[in-house]
Amino acid sequence: MRIGVISYHTSPLAKPGIGDAGGMNMTIYNLFKRLGRNCDSDIVTSGERNYIKIQDNLRVIYINESRIKNFADAVIAHHEKNRYDLIHTHYWLSGLVGLEIKKRVAIPWVHTFHTIERFKGLIKDSGRVEVEESILHHSDLIISPTQIETKRIRESYPKARVGVIPHGVDVRRFQPSPNGHKALLYVGRIDPLKGLDILIEAIMELKSELRVDVVGGPSKDNNYHDSLKQMAKGQNIRFLGQVDHSQLPKYYRDAGVVVLPSHYESFGLVGLEAMASARPVIGFEGTGLAETVGRDGGLLIPKSLSGLKKAISLFANNQELRHRVGEKGRRKALRLNWDGVSRRYLKTYAEITKG
Repeated sequence: MRIGVISYHTSPLAKPGIGDAGGMNMTIYNLFKRLGRNCDSDIVTSGERNYIKIQDNLRVIYINESRIKNFADAVIAHHEKNRYDLIHTHYWLSGLVGLEIKKRVAIPWVHTFHTIERFKGLIKDSGRVEVEESILHHSDLIISPTQIETKRIRESYPKARVGVIPHGVDVRRFQPSPNGHKALLYVGRIDPLKGLDILIEAIMELKSELRVDVVGGPSKDNNYHDSLKQMAKGQNIRFLGQVDHSQLPKYYRDAGVVVLPSHYESFGLVGLEAMASARPVIGFEGTGLAETVGRDGGLLIPKSLSGLKKAISLFANNQELRHRVGEKGRRKALRLNWDGVSRRYLKTYAEITKG
């Protein structure tokens, strides 16, 4: 099977934790690396024209076109040469490319949103909502990582065809270690949506000497990043910047608890990596973490400063609890390893290409 993968706005090879790069990049990279055993895939993205072979049956192709129509023209040219069996677009901007291709080529189209504007709470971009609705109406299949998101899609768009496949984790790379201590770990972009300001405020009010390691760089809002560093002055909070993903397992192993105070998460890949590392996760209810972490991998609380403070204190002062919850999370992560997840994708792709 030959697959044309479209990641228009960001490369799967971009470093997570800075700018637009994050869990989506790692999801695309790891999924199609595993699928390389059974599928031949081109991941097409924007950038200076280039061609990078990742392994046999997997390539990243950079197209230097900012206009959607021209980018779609280039993807269609690759299709005419390679005869893809389907295209799989990721994120709404890639969905624009998918819409353009679907007008002109009879090819099955699978789409994964990663985030949906309508479900993030306050809608900031009505134009994006319209595009996402068009994707829902015209794609052949939407793949969602959680039952929660799938239910919301079906309630809002009853005619959309939606399937559920969770994201995966490399359980060989993210391994438990007995060396962790009480330190808190935050991993992700420094972005208002991720709620790092709430974590810093909680630490300040707790008047705790508990160390907090912040791994990740600023998104487009440098002012937010700078304000957080100013806010954290005098606290035992280390801003470590963007870290190569290959080094992340070390940070999980060194931590006692991983805190993800996001206002919105479609899935929460960091939570799954923490669970694979047998580290408990603290997060807020009402996000994708409710399914990814659930009751097995940590503690999800109503969104409040007081609740976050209580949860931090609970885990910080109870090593036995950290160990017990961490072990439960590890067992759940083992069920979401990339090998098993990729087999589910392979089955879904086979079904969609059969019509």
